[in-house]
Amino acid sequence: MQIQAIDERTFYRGVLVLLALTGFVGTAASVLHYLEPEPELMDLVIPPSVAIANLVLAIWLLCRPKNILRVVYSAFGVGVAALSLPAWYYSLRAHQAPDIRLIDIFPPISSFLIIFIVVVMVMLPPRRAFPIMIVAWLLNAVPILSYLLTHKEELWTPRGQEMFMSYGLAILLLLVLLPFQHRARRQLERLQHDNSHMHNLAERDALTQQYNRWGGQQLLDEFMHSGTAGSIIMLDIDYFKLINDTHGHLVGDRILQQFAMRVSGALRSDGHLIRWGGEEFLVLIRGIAERDAYTVAERLRIAINSDLFPPIGKLTASGGAASRRDNDSLESLIARADKALYRAKLNGRDQIVCD
Repeated sequence: MQIQAIDERTFYRGVLVLLALTGFVGTAASVLHYLEPEPELMDLVIPPSVAIANLVLAIWLLCRPKNILRVVYSAFGVGVAALSLPAWYYSLRAHQAPDIRLIDIFPPISSFLIIFIVVVMVMLPPRRAFPIMIVAWLLNAVPILSYLLTHKEELWTPRGQEMFMSYGLAILLLLVLLPFQHRARRQLERLQHDNSHMHNLAERDALTQQYNRWGGQQLLDEFMHSGTAGSIIMLDIDYFKLINDTHGHLVGDRILQQFAMRVSGALRSDGHLIRWGGEEFLVLIRGIAERDAYTVAERLRIAINSDLFPPIGKLTASGGAASRRDNDSLESLIARADKALYRAKLNGRDQIVCD
């Protein structure tokens, strides 16, 4: 139900897909080069190394999801190395051998640098993307452009012009577009924030700031579909109608706010408080055993009684607890808790009854 969590899962899956695609490309390139009659040594080393490195990174990410940023930066490091090593190797080789032309021996990988820089722009914020883009461009462009500028006869060939455009003008254009990407990213983050805020308004009770009936229903549905153990506790403020009739609805609203704060403060991280309707609240506690449901419910009742509620003084609440069973539906689970609450009221209120 949290927008941020959904975005993190999407980013996680995107990184895994990127590693898988890069590994597949490296594997395919390895096979193609090994089938060539006279493959270059660099072509036999770089593609399989990239495939293996990305496989290792994917396994690392699957085992340690919290290290996702380290995996991303490591993948970018592998990409920079895989693209820049051939650029320097083939440029130096062409410099040293007058009978060899760079445009004849350099593999068709110039487009990969553009793809790499676009991926960096998309995945990282500008202040982190810019240094990586600059380093990647310099390590690739310096050997290629310096060679072409000193070998004009190769520069003016179709292949030379294509390499000059790819390593020079196209990359510079991407660097110029980076500030616009930053603005687009900020606008997207603003939209995500607004969406999260609207989602929060839809699922939260305006008075108590706890889950409302709609938000609680989503939470309970998710709990039931998970198949995990847990319990619900139905709490009802005793004689709340008398409070409204005696002190007015404004005081009644203040009592509801204080009640919600006190109960939520007594809950641990596995507990969720839902305003189910009026003065009735529902507590969902995940992972709790049936034998412990009464203990938790009693702790909440004592927390309610532990201090006065200004301006009315002492306040009590009745509760009904029910733990999830194998044959339970959400409706049957709530019905059992409600039935236990009804028995608590019949028995004199200010007590907990378990079903």
